[in-house]
Amino acid sequence: MTQTDIATRLGRTVVAVPPVAWTNELELAEEQNRKLIKHIERGGVGALLYGGNANLYHYDRGRFAALLDLLGDAADPGTDIIPSIGPDFGKLLDEARLLRNRSFAGVMALPMSFPTHPDGIEKAIRAAADTLGAPLILYIKREHYLTPERVAALLGDGAICFVKYAVERSDPAGDQYLSNLCSAIGPGNIASGMGETPIHVHLPDHGLRTYTSGGVCIAPNAAMAILAAYRAGDRAEARRLSAPFLHFERVRAAINGFSVMHDAVTLSGIADMGPILPMAGNVAEADRPKVQEAVAALVALDKTCQKSA
Repeated sequence: MTQTDIATRLGRTVVAVPPVAWTNELELAEEQNRKLIKHIERGGVGALLYGGNANLYHYDRGRFAALLDLLGDAADPGTDIIPSIGPDFGKLLDEARLLRNRSFAGVMALPMSFPTHPDGIEKAIRAAADTLGAPLILYIKREHYLTPERVAALLGDGAICFVKYAVERSDPAGDQYLSNLCSAIGPGNIASGMGETPIHVHLPDHGLRTYTSGGVCIAPNAAMAILAAYRAGDRAEARRLSAPFLHFERVRAAINGFSVMHDAVTLSGIADMGPILPMAGNVAEADRPKVQEAVAALVALDKTCQKSA
């Protein structure tokens, strides 16, 4: 396993979080996955993180190995590909062993919810990093998953190299846990990990390195324009460009985040994602018009941004 300076590399781009395409027989749809990767790359995005949207929580070893084989040569040489492992302790170790002799820009540990304890989470992360032979990206999705002091110790000891922060708030302003994490490890070691919803606070106010997004898989040119606007200090332009992404995220939240992201790519015409891998499910027919409307707005925005680039 090789490891780049992941914080620096991710700082150059929005990080796409793609779904994975399957055939009707639930075999990996290689051509369709390659189509999606190329679409994202053509929009200027330089990093793809395969995690929640890829439904990696539910992979068996065979499908996980098949995905690694595909990702090993599907992207351009300059694109950073980051697979995820876990979330339970057994899968963390088993999948770390599969990745140990492969070359990816980084590996993320999926967050585990129940049953866990901070002591056990820390031990699991350290054991997985030792098995992998490289530091992990830590995915924090709930309040006090690990204390900032524990996260700083993991970073200092080389067990982790970066943090994806995705603790949902009704209002992202005034997030003391995030403020404490930034003080403990530096905002340059953290990405906002919930799409476009909190980035109007996370990027300019907390100074987080970058952000991850599902919508970027459909509208990569627009997502890169949003990041550029925030970095230029143009919050008004960033919020204007974010509007269709925020609507898409609201549709995801109202229906099902995994399902909508998966089927949205199909509805966009970029690639046919097929059925979603169980235990998740595809969007119900009654909800598809809402998803189609949100996708159409993203596609239109992306074409506008592509022309003006």
